[in-house]
Amino acid sequence: MRPTIGVLIRFKNSAATLPRVLQRLQAQTIRPLFILGVDTGSTDDSAALITQAGGRVIAWSQPYHHARVLNHGLRHLHTDLVLVLSSHTTLEDDDAVERMLAAFEDPRVACVSAKWDDDPFYNDAITWDELRAKGLKFGSIYSNSMGMIRRKAWTTVPFDESLITAEDYAWAIEQLQRGHVCKRLALRFGYERSGHDRTFEFAQLVFQFARCYKLRVTWLGVPRSLQQMLRALFTRRPDSAPPALHYERLKAWALMRFTAASSFSGR
Repeated sequence: MRPTIGVLIRFKNSAATLPRVLQRLQAQTIRPLFILGVDTGSTDDSAALITQAGGRVIAWSQPYHHARVLNHGLRHLHTDLVLVLSSHTTLEDDDAVERMLAAFEDPRVACVSAKWDDDPFYNDAITWDELRAKGLKFGSIYSNSMGMIRRKAWTTVPFDESLITAEDYAWAIEQLQRGHVCKRLALRFGYERSGHDRTFEFAQLVFQFARCYKLRVTWLGVPRSLQQMLRALFTRRPDSAPPALHYERLKAWALMRFTAASSFSGR
């Protein structure tokens, strides 16, 4: 019997992007059973767009917080699998949901999401052994902008509400440590949102996750990061990462190196 699939979309004033997001869901070769929207304070027609598409909307009246909003929505959605989708993310492949569903034929799989880039550092079926061997990178192995989770795994481990961001990365790491698998798929998608830069916050959390799970962080390290930052400042080569990226990662490393351990301690 095919597992049931629901979609969880958190939104606020997303009337400009939701029509395309919902249209692409309707175009899927396997359509989700149910759409649940979590309204985090809209003053436009966002909620109406979801209800017109056959979905249901619930409200979140507290200050926005990634993990809390997601947990709130998941408590109201009871399908076997849940596609967690940003209100700014469109699945451009008609068979995206079908391919995600196929990934869960392996009972070990806890989550699957589209790949942000073509970086081959990790396999497309990541395990705890691979994470221990390769370390953590500054790029999540699962994304709550366009990923599907096994809801049963969430009932055991909800998203960590102590985290300001990267709750998806933390959740995926915990699933791997528990013996599950995180899959990644090469799917075409559109992502239209532009928010404030979280390079420092994300880097800080990656160092914290590594400390908690006794993993290493795979990065340039202090000497090479300094070298690359200076090179980017003075040569302005178009293929160089911006100096701010190196600076923020160095700042996050220094904070973890010279301050007490973070309150994050895993599950």
